[in-house]
Amino acid sequence: MNFLTTALVAPSSWIAVALLNGEYFQCLMTGTNASVLNSHLCADKSSQAHCEMYLYRLPCGTDGRVPQADRDNVLIKLRAESQVSILGWLLIAFIMLSNLMVTCLARCASPISYLQLKFWRAYAQEENDLINSYTAKHAKQLAERNLKSFFNQTPPEPLTTPSNKDWEKISSLYKFSTRDQYYSTLHRYVENCQETDSRMMRMTSASSGEATNTPAVLDFVDDARIAL
Repeated sequence: MNFLTTALVAPSSWIAVALLNGEYFQCLMTGTNASVLNSHLCADKSSQAHCEMYLYRLPCGTDGRVPQADRDNVLIKLRAESQVSILGWLLIAFIMLSNLMVTCLARCASPISYLQLKFWRAYAQEENDLINSYTAKHAKQLAERNLKSFFNQTPPEPLTTPSNKDWEKISSLYKFSTRDQYYSTLHRYVENCQETDSRMMRMTSASSGEATNTPAVLDFVDDARIAL
């Protein structure tokens, strides 16, 4: 939801400014090329014929055959007849009310409390700052290793770098879950890796224990062989 509201800010602001200014309405009306409208807009002008012929150029101000006074009068008349400024203010009010309602609904329907949300945002900011510094530091180490190996013509020193799958896992979009309290995809990845390593260690320990413990039947066979 935050991404959507952020993405809608720029186009909504542009539309609101265009409605408040009213220039797009002037371009629309002067470009219709309707004889009745042209006669209405250019009535009582000193250069009525040129005004009607080059009406579509008046908003851009590229036609010098129409006096500046007539051009200004036509544009002022169009702006007075239009009500698009009201639409602009209505759009701004609608955006503000919609943003307020979305924020209130998101807070009420959120599965986490306000303090936890505040902690989550603080963690996300800290993680973002640290990952930038860590990636820059690791990239510098990798570049130094490669350049050192190239210029000295020696085998590269071992340096652990996350694989493509690891980068993909921590780069996916994360959605908070009350069941698994992870605060980012990186947090989830690290915790899952630790759980996987712990399970592997337990399985290895169990396999080793089973291999060292000799069943009673085999002990009996070994004792018989020793007696023989």
